[in-house]
Formats: sequence, C-alpha cells, structure tokens
Amino acid sequence: MGHYADIQTVTTAQTPRGALIAAELFARLMKTFSHEPAAPTRVHDVATVRELAHQVESSDPGFAADLYAAAARHEGLGD
Repeated sequence: MGHYADIQTVTTAQTPRGALIAAELFARLMKTFSHEPAAPTRVHDVATVRELAHQVESSDPGFAADLYAAAARHEGLGD
C-alpha cells in the first residue's frame, strides 16, 4: 500500500506583453498632452514686476519706484 498524493500545479497569471506595451504608450501619450502649467521662474517674476512698474511709472512714480526696488530685492535673493 503506497501513499499517493495528488500534485497540483499552480500557475500564476501573467500580464500579456501587449498590455504592458499599450500601458506604457498610453502613459507617454498622456504625459505629452498634459497641460500642467510650468512654475514661473525668478527671472520671469522679476520681469513681470518691472513691466508693471514701467506701466505705472508716469501715473504713480512712487509706486513704480517701490516695484523696481522689490524686483531688485527679489532678483538678489538667488535660488
């Protein structure tokens, strides 16, 4: 009388190769078309403040001077 055991083979489900490729292509496509606004840089900030100062210089020279000074301080902060 021998002892016999039933052997069960367990197979793991694998992701089809085509699905992995499709997922990667979809992720790249979504990244290409995402409309995330870029963070403004220090140079852009300073230029914007100086442009505003230039626009109000004739009507409010004191405010324009304050804006120019703020732009200079902001520019000097460095990154």
